[in-house]
Amino acid sequence: MKLNLGCGSQVVTGWCNVDYSLGARLTQIPFFRTLNRKLKLFNLDWNENIYIHDLTKKFPWVDASASVVYSSHTLEHLSKEEGRQFLEDCFRVLKKDGLIRIVVPDLRYDVNEYLTGKTQADDFIEKLGVLYITRSGIIKKLLAPYYQFPHKCMYDNQRLIQILSEIGFSASTRNSLESDIEDIQLVELPHRTVNAVVVEGKKR
Repeated sequence: MKLNLGCGSQVVTGWCNVDYSLGARLTQIPFFRTLNRKLKLFNLDWNENIYIHDLTKKFPWVDASASVVYSSHTLEHLSKEEGRQFLEDCFRVLKKDGLIRIVVPDLRYDVNEYLTGKTQADDFIEKLGVLYITRSGIIKKLLAPYYQFPHKCMYDNQRLIQILSEIGFSASTRNSLESDIEDIQLVELPHRTVNAVVVEGKKR
């Protein structure tokens, strides 16, 4: 079993593609996809084959049942404590020598953009993605918590490797599509690795 946690639109054949976004959940309702295409409630046509699970909760898979865990731009949407539990659960469900690959925004990159003047001071917090962005309309403001997911914790390469090592992984930074995962090109979108932390580890 190969787990794609927080898959979004990247639903890959041969993987267990997991998400809990509102759109993914609503798509499980009969005829919702047709309704969404007409009314354009969500700009993403969610795949009905997504496995629905709240990733802040204990994973439903048994110990040592997965060979690979991949997660891109999901961990940062969990709190520090939730993120640690998420990674510990990844360790639990992976087989010995199983692979984990995590992609998250790089805090160090964003800070350097500010320190070098490329990001203005009053734009910095918004650039970090930690706010609900509601520019117009009361309805959008009220619904923001249901379709926007601000960042709750930020990482850099050094810290993410340290956390994975503490949990029991042997981990290192990787480049886009550089991986021991054989079909990485199916699940990883190269543009999502730009200015991002990409860390891959093996369960010891």
